[in-house]
Amino acid sequence: YAGRAFKPGDFSRIIHITDMDGAFIPDDAVVEDAAAVKPLYSATEIRTQRKSGIENRNQRKRECLNRLSAVSRIWGVPYQIYYMSCNLDHALYGKLNSTDEEKEEDAYQFAKKYRNDIPGFLEYIKDSDFAVGPDYKESWEYITEDLHSLERHTNLGLCFDMVECENSNERKK
Repeated sequence: YAGRAFKPGDFSRIIHITDMDGAFIPDDAVVEDAAAVKPLYSATEIRTQRKSGIENRNQRKRECLNRLSAVSRIWGVPYQIYYMSCNLDHALYGKLNSTDEEKEEDAYQFAKKYRNDIPGFLEYIKDSDFAVGPDYKESWEYITEDLHSLERHTNLGLCFDMVECENSNERKK
């Protein structure tokens, strides 16, 4: 596809994966902290030198996520957005505030663990205590409540349920 624009017909579906970054937490869970050189996340708050900056980011991100989670098609192509909360490292490995080096090592170890174990990966992402369901709409309602967008959650497992269902329907045709 080098040098060629994509067309809607090039896609069977669009699967968008995003970090929540605490976007739906109340403003009082964003804490001004002069010692926080970069935002520090926990399951209950974000500590930052620029409280208003995080609050503004969260507002913009909430607006975008509310819109995207309600969209079912883009350019006529089926679309859904799935989340990793608070971020991918938190959802997959249970870690917050990882360094770039830790992220790289964790990603390598995760890929190594599951590269030949797709059923194990699917079980992990769909059936772990941090997996959110039972359906797409309810998973988005859940993540917008309380401090859930800071806590360890993902709805990505729902994506694989949908794909498995579609593949099964295709085989029946």
